[in-house]
Amino acid sequence: MKINFVSYLNPFKFNGGGEQVNKELIQSGMDRGHEFTFTSARNKSRNYSDYADFDFLVDIFNYPETLKSGGSWIRFNNSWIDEIVKNRPFIHLTNAYTDICNLGYLPCSGISSNPCLHKSKVNLKRNVASLDFQQTCFSQKKIIRDSFLNSLVNVYVSPLHKKTTNNVLGIDDSEKSVILKPLINTKVFTNQGLTRDIDYLFVGVVSEAKGFNILKRDYSDKNLFIIGDVHPSITLDFGNYLGKVPYSDIPRYMNRARNFVFLPRWPEPQGRVVVEAALSGCNLIVNENVGAMSFPFDLSKPENVEGAATLFWEELESKIAL
Repeated sequence: MKINFVSYLNPFKFNGGGEQVNKELIQSGMDRGHEFTFTSARNKSRNYSDYADFDFLVDIFNYPETLKSGGSWIRFNNSWIDEIVKNRPFIHLTNAYTDICNLGYLPCSGISSNPCLHKSKVNLKRNVASLDFQQTCFSQKKIIRDSFLNSLVNVYVSPLHKKTTNNVLGIDDSEKSVILKPLINTKVFTNQGLTRDIDYLFVGVVSEAKGFNILKRDYSDKNLFIIGDVHPSITLDFGNYLGKVPYSDIPRYMNRARNFVFLPRWPEPQGRVVVEAALSGCNLIVNENVGAMSFPFDLSKPENVEGAATLFWEELESKIAL
């Protein structure tokens, strides 16, 4: 089949968690004989075919929050997206909550209100960057709702991700939704039997959203190792900070850790690092905001996540009757 892959971020120029997922799904789709064209807003590219069988929309409203990053001044033309969601066959994958909320990390935790309680007309920097001067909930915009209501299939990265998104939108798309299992290399993330000399390990952006305040409160006096970027708003003055280490080194650190701590403040769509830690043999210290924990299987067993990309395409193809 011929597929237009339309994503806000170019998956071949960016390397975040969502882009890793996108690249693996694209490669798996190519292995199955599908042909792709690619269109993105950031590192702008346009190779869209009007004759493709369907469009694969991914995180299409993923606007950064700051003017330094370009904000929503760099974006797809709304009229073009509107044309797709009204008149084209398409599926819609969201790796986070960017397609239902134009604030960071879904601060309402899925209990949305209109007007939004987390928007302010006097927050000029944020409002100018986002081109949003109203307090209306982003999810109530018609183009947002149509991108979920008119799709052939909506794809989510955990059952919690689907539940939270549906709650914000006030819909139930169970009949046309697909839950994408974690795409993890189980040959890399495995229990290597190393000596576990790290009591507690955290991997991720050190920020309020990822549970910094809880880490500081409960683990500042413990043998805690921290890996990842530190958000500019954070002063990290506890634990053993290792900086941002190469991704290839993460399995070794996870194999040295007895416990993996991940306690996000707001709903985490999946929390890929939690699955990686579980496969590496760590005991998990997590909370109800970790999407990965909502899967109905044991995350530490590799057979439960192996072949996830192939399973995704098999389910997708059956749903849209290719």
